Amino acid sequence: MNSGELTGIVIAAAVAVLAFGVTRMAVRHFARKRATQDEVAARATQSRQVRRASERRKQQEATQPK
Repeated sequence: MNSGELTGIVIAAAVAVLAFGVTRMAVRHFARKRATQDEVAARATQSRQVRRASERRKQQEATQPK
């Protein structure tokens, strides 16, 4: 194996690692974005009474000592 082949293999490995990292970051970004959209959609379908009760429950949990 000469020097040129080895350089090509190293470059190909580096590009593969870089592509894997970019893909992973993109998947996380879009998953987080979709989760936010789903949460907004769920809130929009809830009635005002349910939203207020949920917020009250969260406040009570936050203020109660553990």
